[in-house]
Amino acid sequence: MKFNIANPATGAQKLIDIDDEKRYRIFYDKRLSQEVPGDALGDEWAGYIFRITGGNDKQGFPMKQGILVPHRVRLLLSGGRKEGNPASKSSALKLQMADSCYRARRTGERKRKSVRGCIIASDIAVLSLVIVKQGEKDIPGLTDTVLPKRLGPKRATKIRKFFNLSKKDDVRKYVIRREVTSKKKENAKPYTKAPKIQRLVTPVRLQRRRHLRSLKRRKLERQKEQKSEYDALIAKRLSEKKAKVAAIKAHKAQAA
Repeated sequence: MKFNIANPATGAQKLIDIDDEKRYRIFYDKRLSQEVPGDALGDEWAGYIFRITGGNDKQGFPMKQGILVPHRVRLLLSGGRKEGNPASKSSALKLQMADSCYRARRTGERKRKSVRGCIIASDIAVLSLVIVKQGEKDIPGLTDTVLPKRLGPKRATKIRKFFNLSKKDDVRKYVIRREVTSKKKENAKPYTKAPKIQRLVTPVRLQRRRHLRSLKRRKLERQKEQKSEYDALIAKRLSEKKAKVAAIKAHKAQAA
């Protein structure tokens, strides 16, 4: 069985292949997101604790969380919206109902696909693990090397948390820029790229928010005025109708 082990502290990954079933038998009957000690894998893994994040069987079918079986099943899967910010409650519900192990090509499309349950069995060929606790010994290529992050934080609150900023500091000055060189042009000068800051509150955004609130307020006031005018018109017509009925009754009484 192959083990794809990731270390979030350093950003490194390592793929190891273990042929001895006695060493990885401890993972049998375990589920996804479950923590397992790594002492059985070897002496170098003593003190390590792994969390199971996924896996594939020998035919390449992925494991799916929530399917409490150790074998393969066929499920009717549905896809959700691709956008991150759903526009309405119904689209938000679609986003929550999006199934893993399936990417819909059309809106509302569903497809029956084969997936493996979240319980590990002997049919699993590759198992993905994440280091939760590091042991005493260093693993070459996994714990001794630190890979720099290619991209920095994008959201304004996460940039403040990353650089320990206050709300008064300007977040736009702390965006991590990366240097890029064009591959199409020869001897091209390098230039920098930076992500667009998400959820950034600027004076323009505050002005737009005030404008939208004023439009909403004016719309409500206009609706109230129209309602009062309509009520006055209805009351006037009712009074005219009553006066007309009273005049008809008086005319009939005089004629009698």
